[in-house]
Amino acid sequence: MRVVKALVLAAAIVAVTAVPAAASGEGGGGGWEPTSTPPFVIPAGDVCAFEVKGDIVRDRERMRTPATYPDGSPKVQDFEGVLVIRYTNTSNHKSVVRDATGSIRVYYLPDGTRVSQLRGHNALPIKATNVGFPGGDYITHGDFVVIRHPDGSREVPVQLGTMENLCVTLA
Repeated sequence: MRVVKALVLAAAIVAVTAVPAAASGEGGGGGWEPTSTPPFVIPAGDVCAFEVKGDIVRDRERMRTPATYPDGSPKVQDFEGVLVIRYTNTSNHKSVVRDATGSIRVYYLPDGTRVSQLRGHNALPIKATNVGFPGGDYITHGDFVVIRHPDGSREVPVQLGTMENLCVTLA
């Protein structure tokens, strides 16, 4: 039942949020700014059973905020561009390079929920303790919807494509 509610919520957000932004003339293709993903280390146990180091091989990302709330906080944000990451299991030194070049549209709801539409290749770390979807460090290929609840738990109710769990690949 929670998945059905999540799908209905996601569809409603897309319909309600996209229409006002388009009607008001916001986000008409401009407003893009460069952004980047910094190198990272995910401690053992947070996502994978081992520590994962992420080195950025290529990064030409950009972002924009086509809709905001009256206080100026983002209502909708878009991210896209080239992102290639070398993931390394620091305990066995096994590494792989993965293309995370894709696009993401994030809807920020007033209650703190975030609904993200992922298209193409994207990086998706999910905590090992997550309830609702198994934890892992995923690379997605295709179209996905990810719901991040205010408590930090995540659901992935729409999965049109494949997912590689790097915790398995790098073990």
